[in-house]
Amino acid sequence: MNILYPQWKSFGVEDITEAFVTLGHTVTDYPYEPKNYRIDPKYKSEIKKYIRTHSTDLVFTSNYFPVISDACNETGIPYISWCYDSPLVLVYSKTVFNPCNRIFIFDSQMVYDLYCLGVKNVFYMPMAVNAKRLAKMSATPAQKKIVESDVSFVGSMYTEKHTLYDRIEGLDEYTRGYIEGVMASQMLVYGCNFVEETLSPAIMENLQKAMPLDTNIGGLETPGYTYANYFLCRKITQTERTEILDGISRRFKDITIKLYTPKETPFLQNIQNMGTVHYMYEMPLVFQNSKINLNITLRSIKNGIPLRAMDIMGAGGFLLTNCQNDFDRHFIDGEDFASYSCREDLYNKIQYYLKHDDERRDIARNGCKRVREEHTYEKRVEEMLGTI
Repeated sequence: MNILYPQWKSFGVEDITEAFVTLGHTVTDYPYEPKNYRIDPKYKSEIKKYIRTHSTDLVFTSNYFPVISDACNETGIPYISWCYDSPLVLVYSKTVFNPCNRIFIFDSQMVYDLYCLGVKNVFYMPMAVNAKRLAKMSATPAQKKIVESDVSFVGSMYTEKHTLYDRIEGLDEYTRGYIEGVMASQMLVYGCNFVEETLSPAIMENLQKAMPLDTNIGGLETPGYTYANYFLCRKITQTERTEILDGISRRFKDITIKLYTPKETPFLQNIQNMGTVHYMYEMPLVFQNSKINLNITLRSIKNGIPLRAMDIMGAGGFLLTNCQNDFDRHFIDGEDFASYSCREDLYNKIQYYLKHDDERRDIARNGCKRVREEHTYEKRVEEMLGTI
């Protein structure tokens, strides 16, 4: 098939393209980006013209874009989107009902939520790895000096100035106290996200007074969804990641802890901030050479296995993660990876696995084997194409 692949700053582009080509398909990059992902008449007209004049059989994107769905619907070709972001407000668009769509999402809860809205062509699809690429990677002695550590974390700390919750001004004392109580409670619970359902009409009214939301044309999302996932869950994650890393550094003073993140973190005194690492060429080396790789999931991901967790196991690293329900669909806790249920459990498992090298390495090998055999891009592409 001839596959058109609009690509804009998304993870896994090279790996997904390689999988399509390996399976005998032709992939064409479409580099033009719409000014508006929902409605852009000029862009839609141009991509429709391209589809019709270049014998395009289907369009594929990483994440979902309403303007592309409409273009495919009007030209009568399938549109496959594989979503790796959460929250992803663009899937709460009326265009999700277009019959051309095949929408694949890594978080089973988001799939269920859309299914409850009446969306038919939405499917659960966990993320994947390029097993062949990862199997060839190893660090040089010089690189090992940079990437070796006892404990590492790769990811955003969400401390940038545009964090939405921190921009809310004029919120009354009761509402702020209520919301911060909800966030503190959610930090104690894994496997169940209750933030949105705690936002009562009165709390919502006060939030909208303090920071009104613009209504998206054709959007199905509620204001509660936006406040819960884009404002509060990110703030929870910011606080949680900071407190966890700070707690580890205070509890374990004699180990090497490295953080790979784009922003400076002067508030984490005993942790080496290494800056960013390249997703394709450097990040796997970090995972291979860290004794323990932490995954602290963004709280808006309700059930899903984050791409970073798959990347860790696929690279051969030992994964220690918070509990996420979708892990139980594919992996065995304590055999393929390790999970923690609370802060104290996290600290205890760090201590345990740093002392039990053989057990830690066995778990890393098991996880790597399972991911490279069962969760490859080729398998995912075959499954997605099989729905058309």
